[in-house]
Amino acid sequence: MYPLLLALHSLTRWLVLLAALWVLFRAWRGLKSQTYGTIDRRAGLLFTAALDLQLLLGVGLETTSPYGLGEAIGPLVRGASSTLAEAWFFTVFHPLTMILAVVLAHVGSAVVRKAPSTQAKNHQALVWYGITTLLLLLAIPWWRPLFP
Repeated sequence: MYPLLLALHSLTRWLVLLAALWVLFRAWRGLKSQTYGTIDRRAGLLFTAALDLQLLLGVGLETTSPYGLGEAIGPLVRGASSTLAEAWFFTVFHPLTMILAVVLAHVGSAVVRKAPSTQAKNHQALVWYGITTLLLLLAIPWWRPLFP
């Protein structure tokens, strides 16, 4: 089960990044054209849904991992320098940053929905989804294979 979840989690990364590019492009374009419509709302929904799916796959990875949390934290306790950074990344930084990104995307979605004008909706979408995307880019393990 773990290899399948890992492959799906790795592939879904691209869905999330494509959805992020789409929602940011729509928001940027909307600032110029002064429009915000159904397609823009759906872009935000797709982005947050893709993030939710990615989060569920990540939780599934954590619960089915043959390495377990103890195996990942072990190098931290022992002070093994070769795996210290990677262990810290996968046990602390990656999960916390990604959970924060999901929360920010959902808060941003609510802020955009409640914004009073099309200009405000596009501006809020650009800010909230932009910060979310930056967090995602920071927390992706780029040194791992890009495709499983």
